[in-house]
Amino acid sequence: MEGEALERDSIPVARLVRFFITLPEPLAISDGYEWHREFEHDPSVGTIQQFVNLVFMQSDGMSRQQGALAATFEALRRAKGEPQADGMLDASAMTGQYTTVMATTVDDRTRNTEAQWSRAQDVPSEIDPFNRCIEEIARFTRSYRAALEAPCLVPTYEKIGPLIPYQMGDFTPMKSEDGEEAGFRVSVWGEGGAMMLDHVNMSDFPAGDQMKPEDAGHIDYYMDMLNQGNPLFLWKERFVEARTALFREGRYGAAVTLSNTASEVLLDGLLSVLCWEVGKRPEEVAGIFTEGRLARRVKSNFSELLGGNWSLDGTGPVANWFHKCYRLRHRVVHGGYIPTRLEAQAAIDATLSLSNYCWDRLVAKKKKFPRVVLMVVAEEGLRRRGKWCHFMRNFVRDVAPVEPSWLDASHAWRSEMYDALLSGD
Repeated sequence: MEGEALERDSIPVARLVRFFITLPEPLAISDGYEWHREFEHDPSVGTIQQFVNLVFMQSDGMSRQQGALAATFEALRRAKGEPQADGMLDASAMTGQYTTVMATTVDDRTRNTEAQWSRAQDVPSEIDPFNRCIEEIARFTRSYRAALEAPCLVPTYEKIGPLIPYQMGDFTPMKSEDGEEAGFRVSVWGEGGAMMLDHVNMSDFPAGDQMKPEDAGHIDYYMDMLNQGNPLFLWKERFVEARTALFREGRYGAAVTLSNTASEVLLDGLLSVLCWEVGKRPEEVAGIFTEGRLARRVKSNFSELLGGNWSLDGTGPVANWFHKCYRLRHRVVHGGYIPTRLEAQAAIDATLSLSNYCWDRLVAKKKKFPRVVLMVVAEEGLRRRGKWCHFMRNFVRDVAPVEPSWLDASHAWRSEMYDALLSGD
Protein backbone atom coordinates (compact mmCIF):
# COMPACT_ATOMS: atom_id res chain seq x y z
CA MET A 1 0.00 0.00 0.00
CA GLU A 2 1.54 3.28 -1.11
CA GLY A 3 2.01 5.84 1.66
CA GLU A 4 1.35 8.74 -0.75
CA ALA A 5 -2.26 7.62 -1.21
CA LEU A 6 -2.95 7.58 2.50
CA GLU A 7 -3.82 10.17 5.01
CA ARG A 8 -2.85 9.41 8.62
CA ASP A 9 -4.63 10.25 11.81
CA SER A 10 -2.37 12.32 14.01
CA ILE A 11 -3.74 10.83 17.25
CA PRO A 12 -2.49 7.35 18.21
CA VAL A 13 -5.35 5.03 19.11
CA ALA A 14 -3.21 2.37 20.77
CA ARG A 15 0.34 1.55 21.63
CA LEU A 16 2.74 -1.14 20.58
CA VAL A 17 5.43 -2.81 22.63
CA ARG A 18 8.35 -4.86 21.43
CA PHE A 19 10.40 -7.13 23.67
CA PHE A 20 13.94 -8.31 23.05
CA ILE A 21 14.09 -11.91 24.23
CA THR A 22 17.24 -14.00 23.99
CA LEU A 23 16.33 -17.67 23.83
CA PRO A 24 17.86 -20.23 26.22
CA GLU A 25 19.63 -21.83 23.26
CA PRO A 26 20.06 -20.75 19.63
CA LEU A 27 17.80 -21.87 16.80
CA ALA A 28 19.16 -22.64 13.34
CA ILE A 29 17.15 -19.89 11.64
CA SER A 30 18.48 -17.31 9.21
CA ASP A 31 19.16 -13.88 10.64
CA GLY A 32 16.17 -11.57 10.15
CA TYR A 33 13.62 -14.35 9.64
CA GLU A 34 10.13 -12.98 10.35
CA TRP A 35 7.00 -14.69 11.63
CA HIS A 36 3.65 -12.95 11.91
CA ARG A 37 0.38 -14.11 13.40
CA GLU A 38 -2.93 -12.30 13.70
CA PHE A 39 -5.53 -13.41 16.21
CA GLU A 40 -9.28 -13.51 15.70
CA HIS A 41 -10.63 -10.02 16.14
CA ASP A 42 -13.60 -9.26 18.37
CA PRO A 43 -14.68 -5.64 17.75
CA SER A 44 -16.61 -5.58 21.01
CA VAL A 45 -13.37 -6.07 22.95
CA GLY A 46 -11.20 -3.43 21.33
CA THR A 47 -10.54 -1.47 18.18
CA ILE A 48 -7.14 -3.00 17.48
CA GLN A 49 -6.66 -6.54 16.23
CA GLN A 50 -4.20 -8.51 18.32
CA PHE A 51 -1.13 -9.85 16.60
CA VAL A 52 2.39 -11.00 17.35
CA ASN A 53 5.30 -10.31 15.05
CA LEU A 54 8.55 -12.19 15.63
CA VAL A 55 11.89 -11.27 14.09
CA PHE A 56 14.74 -13.71 14.80
CA MET A 57 18.14 -12.09 15.13
CA GLN A 58 21.38 -14.06 15.27
CA SER A 59 24.55 -12.85 16.95
CA ASP A 60 27.85 -14.16 18.20
CA GLY A 61 29.21 -13.57 21.66
CA MET A 62 31.04 -15.10 24.56
CA SER A 63 30.49 -18.84 24.59
CA ARG A 64 28.33 -20.26 27.35
CA GLN A 65 31.11 -22.79 27.93
CA GLN A 66 33.89 -20.25 28.31
CA GLY A 67 33.18 -19.56 31.96
CA ALA A 68 32.82 -23.26 32.75
CA LEU A 69 36.12 -24.09 31.09
CA ALA A 70 37.85 -21.19 32.83
CA ALA A 71 36.60 -22.53 36.18
CA THR A 72 37.89 -26.00 35.27
CA PHE A 73 41.41 -24.69 34.63
CA GLU A 74 41.22 -22.57 37.77
CA ALA A 75 40.41 -25.69 39.82
CA LEU A 76 43.28 -27.56 38.14
CA ARG A 77 45.67 -24.71 38.94
CA ARG A 78 44.60 -24.64 42.60
CA ALA A 79 44.91 -28.43 42.91
CA LYS A 80 48.47 -28.27 41.55
CA GLY A 81 49.32 -25.36 43.83
CA GLU A 82 50.29 -23.15 40.90
CA PRO A 83 50.03 -19.35 40.96
CA GLN A 84 47.22 -17.68 39.08
CA ALA A 85 48.07 -17.11 35.44
CA ASP A 86 46.45 -14.73 33.00
CA GLY A 87 45.64 -15.60 29.44
CA MET A 88 45.23 -19.34 29.95
CA LEU A 89 42.23 -19.32 27.64
CA ASP A 90 41.93 -17.76 24.22
CA ALA A 91 38.47 -16.19 24.51
CA SER A 92 38.43 -15.21 20.84
CA ALA A 93 38.28 -18.88 19.90
CA MET A 94 35.33 -19.61 22.16
CA THR A 95 32.50 -17.62 20.64
CA GLY A 96 28.96 -18.93 20.74
CA GLN A 97 25.76 -18.23 18.81
CA TYR A 98 22.73 -16.54 20.36
CA THR A 99 19.21 -16.13 19.02
CA THR A 100 17.30 -13.04 20.14
CA VAL A 101 13.68 -12.57 19.17
CA MET A 102 12.26 -9.10 18.69
CA ALA A 103 8.63 -9.78 19.58
CA THR A 104 6.12 -7.02 18.80
CA THR A 105 2.48 -6.91 19.85
CA VAL A 106 -0.31 -4.58 20.95
CA ASP A 107 0.11 -3.09 24.41
CA ASP A 108 -3.50 -3.62 25.43
CA ARG A 109 -3.02 -3.98 29.17
CA THR A 110 -5.44 -2.26 31.48
CA ARG A 111 -4.59 -0.67 34.80
CA ASN A 112 -5.87 -3.61 36.82
CA THR A 113 -4.81 -6.36 34.43
CA GLU A 114 -2.41 -8.12 36.80
CA ALA A 115 -4.09 -7.25 40.10
CA GLN A 116 -6.15 -10.44 40.24
CA TRP A 117 -3.21 -12.75 39.51
CA SER A 118 -0.62 -13.73 42.10
CA ARG A 119 2.12 -14.40 39.53
CA ALA A 120 2.88 -12.38 36.42
CA GLN A 121 3.17 -15.48 34.21
CA ASP A 122 -0.36 -16.54 35.15
CA VAL A 123 -1.98 -13.55 33.46
CA PRO A 124 -3.77 -14.87 30.33
CA SER A 125 -2.05 -14.07 27.07
CA GLU A 126 -5.25 -12.49 25.77
CA ILE A 127 -4.71 -9.55 28.13
CA ASP A 128 -0.95 -9.60 28.71
CA PRO A 129 1.35 -8.63 25.82
CA PHE A 130 4.51 -10.24 27.19
CA ASN A 131 2.86 -13.60 27.90
CA ARG A 132 1.28 -13.42 24.46
CA CYS A 133 4.72 -13.07 22.89
CA ILE A 134 6.23 -15.90 24.95
CA GLU A 135 3.31 -18.14 24.04
CA GLU A 136 3.76 -17.43 20.33
CA ILE A 137 7.54 -17.99 20.51
CA ALA A 138 6.82 -21.35 22.16
CA ARG A 139 4.24 -22.23 19.49
CA PHE A 140 6.67 -21.35 16.74
CA THR A 141 9.47 -23.38 18.35
CA ARG A 142 7.21 -26.41 18.78
CA SER A 143 6.29 -26.25 15.09
CA TYR A 144 9.92 -25.65 14.10
CA ARG A 145 11.26 -28.63 16.03
CA ALA A 146 8.50 -30.94 14.75
CA ALA A 147 9.11 -29.92 11.15
CA LEU A 148 12.90 -30.22 11.37
CA GLU A 149 12.96 -32.89 14.10
CA ALA A 150 15.36 -30.58 15.92
CA PRO A 151 16.14 -31.58 19.54
CA CYS A 152 15.78 -28.07 20.93
CA LEU A 153 14.28 -26.57 24.07
CA VAL A 154 10.91 -24.84 23.93
CA PRO A 155 11.39 -21.40 25.50
CA THR A 156 9.26 -20.79 28.57
CA TYR A 157 8.80 -17.88 30.95
CA GLU A 158 11.02 -19.59 33.51
CA LYS A 159 13.84 -20.25 31.02
CA ILE A 160 14.33 -16.73 29.70
CA GLY A 161 15.41 -13.47 31.24
CA PRO A 162 15.32 -12.57 34.00
CA LEU A 163 15.88 -9.07 32.53
CA ILE A 164 13.94 -8.25 29.36
CA PRO A 165 14.48 -4.95 27.49
CA TYR A 166 11.44 -3.44 25.78
CA GLN A 167 10.47 -0.41 23.73
CA MET A 168 7.15 1.36 23.27
CA GLY A 169 5.75 2.64 20.00
CA ASP A 170 2.74 4.56 18.74
CA PHE A 171 0.20 2.55 16.79
CA THR A 172 -1.42 4.91 14.31
CA PRO A 173 -4.34 4.18 11.94
CA MET A 174 -3.98 4.96 8.26
CA LYS A 175 -6.96 6.05 6.17
CA SER A 176 -7.52 6.32 2.47
CA GLU A 177 -8.59 9.52 0.72
CA ASP A 178 -12.28 8.64 1.17
CA GLY A 179 -11.82 8.27 4.93
CA GLU A 180 -12.02 4.50 5.10
CA GLU A 181 -9.68 2.80 7.55
CA ALA A 182 -6.99 1.01 5.55
CA GLY A 183 -4.59 -0.37 8.09
CA PHE A 184 -2.09 0.71 10.69
CA ARG A 185 1.55 1.56 10.91
CA VAL A 186 4.06 2.41 13.59
CA SER A 187 4.77 6.09 13.52
CA VAL A 188 7.71 6.07 15.92
CA TRP A 189 9.44 3.90 18.53
CA GLY A 190 10.00 5.87 21.66
CA GLU A 191 10.76 5.26 25.30
CA GLY A 192 11.66 1.89 26.70
CA GLY A 193 13.24 0.16 29.62
CA ALA A 194 13.78 -3.29 31.06
CA MET A 195 11.54 -5.44 33.19
CA MET A 196 12.43 -8.13 35.71
CA LEU A 197 10.60 -11.40 35.29
CA ASP A 198 8.96 -13.17 38.21
CA HIS A 199 11.70 -15.74 38.74
CA VAL A 200 15.33 -15.91 39.81
CA ASN A 201 16.54 -18.67 37.52
CA MET A 202 20.11 -17.74 36.80
CA SER A 203 22.29 -20.72 35.99
CA ASP A 204 25.42 -18.89 37.18
CA PHE A 205 24.18 -19.12 40.77
CA PRO A 206 23.14 -22.20 42.79
CA ALA A 207 19.51 -22.99 43.47
CA GLY A 208 18.42 -23.73 47.03
CA ASP A 209 19.83 -22.86 50.40
CA GLN A 210 23.49 -22.97 51.32
CA MET A 211 24.54 -26.35 52.69
CA LYS A 212 25.08 -26.30 56.47
CA PRO A 213 27.42 -28.56 58.49
CA GLU A 214 24.49 -30.46 60.02
CA ASP A 215 23.26 -31.38 56.53
CA ALA A 216 26.13 -33.84 56.09
CA GLY A 217 24.41 -36.48 58.22
CA HIS A 218 21.19 -36.11 56.26
CA ILE A 219 23.08 -36.58 53.00
CA ASP A 220 24.71 -39.76 54.31
CA TYR A 221 21.29 -41.12 55.32
CA TYR A 222 19.78 -40.38 51.91
CA MET A 223 22.85 -41.81 50.19
CA ASP A 224 22.18 -45.14 51.94
CA MET A 225 18.59 -45.01 50.74
CA LEU A 226 19.73 -44.14 47.22
CA ASN A 227 22.16 -47.05 47.13
CA GLN A 228 19.30 -49.40 48.07
CA GLY A 229 16.86 -47.94 45.59
CA ASN A 230 14.59 -47.19 48.52
CA PRO A 231 11.22 -45.85 47.28
CA LEU A 232 11.06 -43.37 50.15
CA PHE A 233 14.12 -41.73 48.61
CA LEU A 234 12.85 -42.05 45.06
CA TRP A 235 9.52 -40.37 45.82
CA LYS A 236 11.30 -37.32 47.18
CA GLU A 237 13.64 -37.21 44.20
CA ARG A 238 10.70 -37.24 41.78
CA PHE A 239 8.99 -34.53 43.85
CA VAL A 240 12.07 -32.29 43.65
CA GLU A 241 12.22 -32.95 39.90
CA ALA A 242 8.57 -31.87 39.61
CA ARG A 243 9.35 -28.60 41.41
CA THR A 244 12.38 -28.10 39.18
CA ALA A 245 10.26 -28.66 36.06
CA LEU A 246 7.77 -26.05 37.26
CA PHE A 247 9.87 -23.32 38.83
CA ARG A 248 13.14 -23.50 36.89
CA GLU A 249 12.21 -24.98 33.52
CA GLY A 250 8.59 -23.96 32.97
CA ARG A 251 7.68 -27.49 31.78
CA TYR A 252 4.19 -27.63 33.20
CA GLY A 253 3.23 -31.00 31.74
CA ALA A 254 6.39 -32.60 33.10
CA ALA A 255 5.67 -31.05 36.50
CA VAL A 256 2.28 -32.78 36.57
CA THR A 257 3.55 -36.19 35.45
CA LEU A 258 6.50 -36.06 37.85
CA SER A 259 4.21 -35.01 40.71
CA ASN A 260 2.00 -38.01 40.06
CA THR A 261 5.00 -40.32 39.72
CA ALA A 262 6.29 -39.01 43.05
CA SER A 263 2.96 -39.65 44.73
CA GLU A 264 2.64 -43.17 43.30
CA VAL A 265 6.17 -44.05 44.43
CA LEU A 266 5.39 -42.58 47.84
CA LEU A 267 2.16 -44.50 48.29
CA ASP A 268 3.51 -47.85 47.12
CA GLY A 269 6.75 -47.38 49.06
CA LEU A 270 4.89 -46.53 52.24
CA LEU A 271 2.43 -49.38 51.81
CA SER A 272 5.26 -51.86 51.33
CA VAL A 273 7.09 -50.87 54.54
CA LEU A 274 3.82 -50.92 56.48
CA CYS A 275 3.18 -54.48 55.28
CA TRP A 276 6.77 -55.35 56.17
CA GLU A 277 6.47 -54.07 59.73
CA VAL A 278 3.20 -55.84 60.49
CA GLY A 279 4.82 -59.09 59.34
CA LYS A 280 2.88 -59.83 56.15
CA ARG A 281 4.60 -62.33 53.88
CA PRO A 282 5.75 -60.79 50.56
CA GLU A 283 4.13 -63.48 48.38
CA GLU A 284 0.80 -63.11 50.18
CA VAL A 285 0.39 -59.39 49.45
CA ALA A 286 2.13 -59.19 46.08
CA GLY A 287 -1.17 -59.08 44.21
CA ILE A 288 -2.11 -55.86 46.00
CA PHE A 289 0.67 -54.06 44.13
CA THR A 290 -0.49 -55.04 40.64
CA GLU A 291 0.03 -52.19 38.18
CA GLY A 292 -3.03 -50.09 37.48
CA ARG A 293 -4.65 -50.68 40.86
CA LEU A 294 -3.28 -47.70 42.74
CA ALA A 295 -6.70 -46.14 43.31
CA ARG A 296 -7.95 -49.44 44.75
CA ARG A 297 -4.94 -49.63 47.10
CA VAL A 298 -5.51 -46.08 48.28
CA LYS A 299 -9.19 -46.64 49.05
CA SER A 300 -8.80 -49.94 50.88
CA ASN A 301 -5.33 -50.82 52.14
CA PHE A 302 -4.32 -47.46 53.57
CA SER A 303 -7.56 -47.04 55.42
CA GLU A 304 -7.13 -50.50 56.94
CA LEU A 305 -3.56 -49.87 58.10
CA LEU A 306 -3.50 -46.17 58.98
CA GLY A 307 -7.13 -45.17 59.46
CA GLY A 308 -8.35 -41.76 58.38
CA ASN A 309 -10.17 -40.60 55.26
CA TRP A 310 -8.78 -42.19 52.08
CA SER A 311 -11.85 -41.64 49.92
CA LEU A 312 -11.20 -40.41 46.37
CA ASP A 313 -14.41 -38.38 46.39
CA GLY A 314 -15.37 -35.28 48.35
CA THR A 315 -12.81 -33.12 50.07
CA GLY A 316 -9.57 -33.75 51.91
CA PRO A 317 -5.95 -34.23 50.84
CA VAL A 318 -6.49 -37.66 49.25
CA ALA A 319 -9.48 -36.63 47.12
CA ASN A 320 -7.75 -33.36 46.24
CA TRP A 321 -4.68 -35.26 45.03
CA PHE A 322 -6.82 -37.71 43.04
CA HIS A 323 -8.58 -34.96 41.09
CA LYS A 324 -5.82 -32.34 40.74
CA CYS A 325 -2.87 -34.63 40.16
CA TYR A 326 -3.76 -38.26 39.40
CA ARG A 327 -6.56 -37.54 36.91
CA LEU A 328 -4.80 -34.52 35.42
CA ARG A 329 -1.76 -36.67 34.73
CA HIS A 330 -4.02 -39.00 32.73
CA ARG A 331 -5.08 -36.06 30.52
CA VAL A 332 -1.47 -34.98 30.04
CA VAL A 333 -0.07 -38.43 29.23
CA HIS A 334 -2.92 -39.95 27.26
CA GLY A 335 -4.60 -36.87 25.82
CA GLY A 336 -1.60 -34.68 25.08
CA TYR A 337 -3.07 -31.93 27.25
CA ILE A 338 -0.75 -29.05 28.15
CA PRO A 339 -1.65 -27.81 31.63
CA THR A 340 -1.35 -24.22 32.78
CA ARG A 341 1.20 -23.13 35.35
CA LEU A 342 -1.58 -22.87 37.92
CA GLU A 343 -2.69 -26.46 37.23
CA ALA A 344 0.90 -27.69 37.54
CA GLN A 345 1.29 -25.77 40.80
CA ALA A 346 -1.95 -27.29 42.08
CA ALA A 347 -0.69 -30.80 41.24
CA ILE A 348 2.53 -30.21 43.16
CA ASP A 349 0.65 -28.71 46.11
CA ALA A 350 -1.75 -31.67 46.14
CA THR A 351 1.16 -34.13 46.15
CA LEU A 352 2.80 -32.31 49.04
CA SER A 353 -0.47 -32.25 50.99
CA LEU A 354 -0.90 -35.97 50.33
CA SER A 355 2.58 -36.71 51.68
CA ASN A 356 1.93 -34.64 54.80
CA TYR A 357 -1.33 -36.51 55.34
CA CYS A 358 0.53 -39.82 55.02
CA TRP A 359 3.06 -38.75 57.64
CA ASP A 360 0.36 -37.43 59.97
CA ARG A 361 -1.58 -40.69 59.77
CA LEU A 362 1.64 -42.65 60.27
CA VAL A 363 2.53 -40.65 63.38
CA ALA A 364 -0.97 -41.25 64.71
CA LYS A 365 -0.19 -44.98 64.48
CA LYS A 366 3.36 -44.72 65.85
CA LYS A 367 2.86 -47.46 68.43
CA LYS A 368 1.78 -49.85 65.66
CA PHE A 369 4.55 -48.80 63.23
CA PRO A 370 7.44 -47.46 65.33
CA ARG A 371 10.10 -48.67 62.87
CA VAL A 372 8.49 -47.04 59.85
CA VAL A 373 7.92 -43.86 61.84
CA LEU A 374 11.60 -43.69 62.81
CA MET A 375 12.73 -44.46 59.24
CA VAL A 376 10.46 -41.88 57.62
CA VAL A 377 9.55 -39.20 60.13
CA ALA A 378 12.46 -39.70 62.53
CA GLU A 379 12.92 -38.17 65.96
CA GLU A 380 13.23 -34.70 64.46
CA GLY A 381 9.82 -34.96 62.79
CA LEU A 382 8.20 -36.34 65.92
CA ARG A 383 9.58 -33.52 68.03
CA ARG A 384 8.39 -30.98 65.49
CA ARG A 385 4.89 -32.40 65.79
CA GLY A 386 5.07 -32.62 69.59
CA LYS A 387 4.83 -36.44 69.39
CA TRP A 388 8.21 -37.50 70.81
CA CYS A 389 6.78 -39.56 73.65
CA HIS A 390 7.93 -41.97 76.35
CA PHE A 391 7.06 -44.98 74.18
CA MET A 392 9.25 -43.81 71.27
CA ARG A 393 12.15 -42.89 73.55
CA ASN A 394 12.13 -46.35 75.10
CA PHE A 395 11.84 -47.98 71.68
CA VAL A 396 14.87 -46.10 70.39
CA ARG A 397 16.84 -46.95 73.51
CA ASP A 398 15.90 -50.60 74.01
CA VAL A 399 14.74 -52.08 70.69
CA ALA A 400 16.34 -50.24 67.79
CA PRO A 401 20.00 -50.93 68.76
CA VAL A 402 19.57 -54.72 68.87
CA GLU A 403 17.70 -55.16 65.57
CA PRO A 404 19.23 -55.51 62.11
CA SER A 405 19.07 -52.55 59.73
CA TRP A 406 15.45 -51.67 59.03
CA LEU A 407 16.38 -50.16 55.69
CA ASP A 408 18.08 -53.38 54.62
CA ALA A 409 15.26 -55.59 55.92
CA SER A 410 12.46 -53.57 54.33
CA HIS A 411 14.37 -53.36 51.05
CA ALA A 412 14.81 -57.15 50.99
CA TRP A 413 11.09 -57.61 51.75
CA ARG A 414 10.15 -55.29 48.89
CA SER A 415 12.43 -57.15 46.46
CA GLU A 416 10.84 -60.47 47.42
CA MET A 417 7.38 -59.00 47.00
CA TYR A 418 8.11 -57.73 43.48
CA ASP A 419 9.74 -61.02 42.55
CA ALA A 420 6.54 -62.76 43.60
CA LEU A 421 4.44 -60.21 41.71
CA LEU A 422 6.42 -60.63 38.50
CA SER A 423 6.47 -64.42 38.73
CA GLY A 424 2.71 -64.39 39.15
CA ASP A 425 2.31 -62.56 35.82
